Amino acid sequence: MSYTRPRGAALRGLLLGFCAATAAVLALGSGLTPASGAVPAPAAPAVLAAAGAGAGAADTTPPSEPVGLSPRNVYLNGVAGLTWTPSTDDVAVTGYEIFAWSYTSPATTAFEPVQAYVNTFSTHVNADVHGLTPGRAYLFYVVAVDAAGNRSKPSLLVQQRAMREPPQPSPTPGPSNPSAPWDLRVGGGPGPGYVTLLWSYRDQTPTTVWVPFVRSSTDWTRAGDSTLPRTLVRLGTESSYTFQVVARDDVGNLSTPSNAATWTASTSTPTPAPVTCAITYNARSWASGFTADITLKNTGTTPVDGWRLAFDFPTTTQHLTIGWSATWTQSAATVTAANASWNRTIAPGQSLRVGFTGTHTGNNPSPASFTLNGGACAVG
Repeated sequence: MSYTRPRGAALRGLLLGFCAATAAVLALGSGLTPASGAVPAPAAPAVLAAAGAGAGAADTTPPSEPVGLSPRNVYLNGVAGLTWTPSTDDVAVTGYEIFAWSYTSPATTAFEPVQAYVNTFSTHVNADVHGLTPGRAYLFYVVAVDAAGNRSKPSLLVQQRAMREPPQPSPTPGPSNPSAPWDLRVGGGPGPGYVTLLWSYRDQTPTTVWVPFVRSSTDWTRAGDSTLPRTLVRLGTESSYTFQVVARDDVGNLSTPSNAATWTASTSTPTPAPVTCAITYNARSWASGFTADITLKNTGTTPVDGWRLAFDFPTTTQHLTIGWSATWTQSAATVTAANASWNRTIAPGQSLRVGFTGTHTGNNPSPASFTLNGGACAVG
């Protein structure tokens, strides 16, 4: 169980009665709050009265999202320091839950709750997260909780490394974090339920992998890995999601997270414009790889202004390596190719060629169907 570190008069209050002292501290708007796993103290009657809560009234309002989450230095072995701006609530915030993720092989998807000593002040909250692996880089987020069990939206992500004692002796360098991606953008995907993430980067090495993370209303999860500065992410059923991306190397060092980008679903489902198209797909295979040429023809009577071609590989062992004449991405079995600036328009009767190289493990069947801007194409 995690707990708060007593200080000053709060220590004497704890000796007289833990619950009463904690309620009094919360009523004053300062002092100490429990961290992840702690049992929240019951709210004092005076706090409820001040909030205008009548007998039997249910508190269903969650605290505000913790903001300003940042790393702070704590010189204790296996400890990572965090700080953020206190959340607010219509009654009182009674504690914070802290969650962490670090790279393992194979990479995990979920964040795990961690234990911490948490001190709450009028202007900021400090947390010492303990029980971590010394020297390992972690991502963290924070959730505020009130006495009724309402939980806030998760904070944005922050990266912090657990302290290692003794520190690396000079001039021996310590672990180095990859360069952080920036200018993260989110846009529509090849079909309903998918979005496209694009970001800028510097100093990519042969071992650099970008890891996108997605925030729902309740938590953050890892959304896969990408060796390209773009990827597709499949969404759930919520109306809004927020994304951040970090870079990692092959030993688990993590960059600072990118800027946050939010996708909000439209309240109405647009009807895709009718698309008439024909696809010719030719692959030349060898032992473990192949090259595919795709001819895309506009068989309709109106120009196609901006296009996105999508198809699914028939097997899980077929993978896109690199493509040309389009922006190529792969998510699970789905491959998409989006127009370049110079070939975004396809006139009626006009054909254009795109292609890519890929890998396979001895079986390389051709895709069975293709869509252009969501509409099915004839396959010849």
